[in-house]
Amino acid sequence: MNKKRHSLCDIFAIIFIGLLASLPLIFKGIDGMIYQDLQFHLSRTEGVKEGLLSGQFPVMMQSVWMSGKGYPVSIFYGDAPLYIPAILRMLGVKVITSYKIFVLVVNILTATSAVISFKRIVKDDIAAYVGALLYATASYRYVDIYVRAAVGEYVSFIFFPIIALAMYRILFDDEEKNDFFENSFLLALGMTGLIESHILSTVMTVFLLTLICIFFAKRTFKKKSILTIGAAVLETVMINLYFIVPFIDYYINEPVYAGRGGDHTQAMLIRSSGAYLSQFVDFFGQIFGRNIEYKELRMQLTIGLPLTIALIACLVVFLIKQRKYPYFVIGFMSMLTLFMSTDRFPWNTLEGRTHLFRLLAKVQFPWRYLAAAIFFTSLITALMLKEAAKSKTAIMIAAVSLCIVMTAVFTVRYKQGYEPVNFKEYSEVDSGYMGACEYLKEGSELEIIEYVPTNPQLESYEVRYRKDNKIVMYVSNPGEESYVEVPKVNYKGYFAYDENKNPLTIRNGYLNLIDVVVPKGFEGEITVNFKQPFYWVISTVISFVSLAFLVVLWTQRKRSKA
Repeated sequence: MNKKRHSLCDIFAIIFIGLLASLPLIFKGIDGMIYQDLQFHLSRTEGVKEGLLSGQFPVMMQSVWMSGKGYPVSIFYGDAPLYIPAILRMLGVKVITSYKIFVLVVNILTATSAVISFKRIVKDDIAAYVGALLYATASYRYVDIYVRAAVGEYVSFIFFPIIALAMYRILFDDEEKNDFFENSFLLALGMTGLIESHILSTVMTVFLLTLICIFFAKRTFKKKSILTIGAAVLETVMINLYFIVPFIDYYINEPVYAGRGGDHTQAMLIRSSGAYLSQFVDFFGQIFGRNIEYKELRMQLTIGLPLTIALIACLVVFLIKQRKYPYFVIGFMSMLTLFMSTDRFPWNTLEGRTHLFRLLAKVQFPWRYLAAAIFFTSLITALMLKEAAKSKTAIMIAAVSLCIVMTAVFTVRYKQGYEPVNFKEYSEVDSGYMGACEYLKEGSELEIIEYVPTNPQLESYEVRYRKDNKIVMYVSNPGEESYVEVPKVNYKGYFAYDENKNPLTIRNGYLNLIDVVVPKGFEGEITVNFKQPFYWVISTVISFVSLAFLVVLWTQRKRSKA
């Protein structure tokens, strides 16, 4: 098969897989059940949009939350992928339309990364296409997208294959083919994608990569492998410094609930939140639900019928014939991650006794490991299918047919049970829907959402201008020193000044809103705005210079090899 035909087949496979995975998007609106995450991520998108329109880049403090009182979600939660729907919103695209376009783009990118990475790892087109199809159409991935609206988690699926390809090249490429820079940069890009999408998936991935490196210790602890992985870590840090520095700054210095181990970590409840073994084979059950005790009220938590059949077949073939050590490792990782996703794994015991599992328990819900199980199972299926020379085409036809059928089943059940929302403008979205309020300042309460300062202690108070994080007020205080209550939560970075640019003192007020100290006899305008500390700005410059340098270097090396 010539190179042009190869490329056409790849493009067809990517489009087919991406569109198949996007089938539920054909219905009007999208599911918006209140206890899932859709409105949370719509607010994140709108926050990025408003930040960009006001001149923030990168956006840090989002202004739209809690009726405009602000929320540092961009500081704690990587949102680079959300610049896609945010830009669509800037162009006038409706809220839900921009979100659905974003889902389509994510599905296409997931299919692209899976096809390309699996082809280079497996070195067999048909096997790679089947693996990519199983990966992108897995049941739990569908639930992530269309039921949970777990944006960060389903975006992470784009980057798992990229990271796997980088590790494969580092550990298994011949010495002369093992390009130090290309491999380190590829791994850095994959990890950057995870960091910018979902911190919890990043923690999970680092843990699983450590296990992989231990399994292949002889290959890992070669000088070139160590240097390549070390370079990838350094490149990842440099590229993401603009996110890492504010994240650490706020985590240490800003007393938010996430930084104090609030109930949202579910440390003592994590095991009971795991998937039930019976759910693994519940292929045709209810797809909607919550993470509660009763199975019949739970959402569907399974890798799906196609992948389950594939995993069983791989185990049988391994025991009978293909007992290669790499196959054993990938198969074992499939089983381990499946086990870790259940309520049978001793999460509570390990979390209470080891620092490692105390950190890993931050995933909140063990069934998040189903994402890793989907990847490992898809990869081992592709590797095993490569060995099935005579029956490969028949297996591919069966896999494609089954994936189409199960996608259709999911789509029908989705249509029967979804509660459609079709938000056109952001005013229809609940700006107070903040999940577990992880990034809310300690001492604040949800009543802050509806609270409107009136400042009766002042003779006159009027908001004259408000855009993004900036608010300008006219204040008259003929009496003794007083204060003006500002409808913004007092997070680090806010400052205030008068008409002559003289700085004014700010402090925590009612529900942690900003209080600006108003001098005796003051009359005039007071401006409150958010400004990134200088070291945040420096870290941003370092990140973008580092990324530009690495991209240019990558491009030059590719051209020199052409």
